[in-house]
Amino acid sequence: MEVTYKKHINVDKENRTEFLFVNWDYEDGVDYIYFSVIKLHLDKITYELLWHEDFGNMIYSIEQEEQVVDMLERRVKVVLSILNEKLKAN
Repeated sequence: MEVTYKKHINVDKENRTEFLFVNWDYEDGVDYIYFSVIKLHLDKITYELLWHEDFGNMIYSIEQEEQVVDMLERRVKVVLSILNEKLKAN
């Protein structure tokens, strides 16, 4: 099974573009509301990698300019390609 992503526009967060990871395991905390946010910084851009027990993993850019979101999508594709190759090798 490959890890993929789904591009999602979150209307509850001012139309923030988010990339939800599909087939990426996460532990369901059974309503203990487990959740964590990891801030990532690259090229003066801040991303937030979010894990939540109810919906899994996603990443988004704090800045939502079109070119920043496009760059994040390209990076997500590259990372998932490498990850899936490593998963196949195991």
